[in-house]
Amino acid sequence: MPDLDPAIAQLPGDGRLLVAFSGGPDSLCLLDQLIAAGSDRAIVCVHVDHGQDHDSRQRAERAGQLADSLGVNCQQIAVRVTPAQGPEADARSARYEALQSLMQPGDALLTAHHRDDQVETVLLRMLRGAGPAGLAGIPRQRRFGPGWLVRPLLDWSRSDIDACLAARRLAGLDDPANADSTLDRNFLRQTVLPQLRQRWPGIDGALLRTATLSSGAAALVAQAIDQTLNAETTCRDGLSLAPEVTRTVYGLGETIRHWCMQHHVAPPPGKRLACYAEQVLTAPRDRQPELRWGACVMRRWRDRLWLDRADSPVIDAPLRWDGSSPLQLPAASGWLELRPPPARGLALTVTGPDPGERITLAERSGSRAVGQLLAEHGVPPWRRALWPRIYRNDQLVALGDRFIEAGFATALSERDCRLCWHRSAPGSGAGPHPSSGNH
Repeated sequence: MPDLDPAIAQLPGDGRLLVAFSGGPDSLCLLDQLIAAGSDRAIVCVHVDHGQDHDSRQRAERAGQLADSLGVNCQQIAVRVTPAQGPEADARSARYEALQSLMQPGDALLTAHHRDDQVETVLLRMLRGAGPAGLAGIPRQRRFGPGWLVRPLLDWSRSDIDACLAARRLAGLDDPANADSTLDRNFLRQTVLPQLRQRWPGIDGALLRTATLSSGAAALVAQAIDQTLNAETTCRDGLSLAPEVTRTVYGLGETIRHWCMQHHVAPPPGKRLACYAEQVLTAPRDRQPELRWGACVMRRWRDRLWLDRADSPVIDAPLRWDGSSPLQLPAASGWLELRPPPARGLALTVTGPDPGERITLAERSGSRAVGQLLAEHGVPPWRRALWPRIYRNDQLVALGDRFIEAGFATALSERDCRLCWHRSAPGSGAGPHPSSGNH
């Protein structure tokens, strides 16, 4: 039988080892191998009860007893599966969300995906028209929440697992969902793959080679995209459509996907992303193709793509602020702070947009219309209302932290502080963190 890969001493992180434990043969084999290998890190089993059949609760209790018999505590979590993408995908999303909620910095979550799972995954994704990243299959390890997600059994076949359990005189639990041939993966496992293996005995190896080659191709694409998405690219500035990698549907789609992940946003679904990339590349320049998914919205404007939260309420009532502590704005607008907090407070009012509003930036210059000023500096139309307007003595003295009236700039200088506007990225939390000073 193969060794664990990575070996237990090479598992990433320095926190706990969390085992996604269904109690079935695969996760039982993984747990047994971890115990046998020995580790200084604490091992904790986690059983997720999806509640999708009448026996799920009893099965969760039996899984706990099975883990206890091996000397490992098993934590049980009941989840509610919300219909969205299909039974398999919905259960997987609920399961991983629950598992991630338990992760602490440095933890490694271990799942029992094996060689046969990899073969099935690659074939399923091929049937669904996946690109190189999808055909790369199940990654051996990746970042997951504040820790890592690792699959040490990817080199093991199902027969390896069965042989290991037989030798150790262990028996896993049966999950009735595995016999449901209406589920795509089960139909593939029970009906399609046996016939393919009979006709092409080497198909497993061929599909695994496809995964390896696709992983290499995906890495090359990712390298090109990472060079495009340099440190200067932010959600605030938008994504330029000028680089060559963004000039094809596939290249633009992959760039968008990486850009979303860079900003901690789940990318759009594959088919919708491909359709949107085609719209962006073919729509007339005066159009603004838009894509909404989850809590996000993406728009094209002035040869750039802009990523925003779908819920973007403006400031609908004046907010009083003296600058002594951060001021929370509506979610999409982030928060304001004076850094460091001034010893002498300032009587300020923060508002949303107002018809006819104007600001004077320099002592000898005339006032400027706010909408025109923001447009000249490349702020998209839908974002202009989100810029906080800061008033002092009934005079508009600042737009965010970029446009500041001369007299107010002097007042800040006299107090040895500066105005900071922290804009919330679509995938970030919206609250201020005054003790950390995070941007």
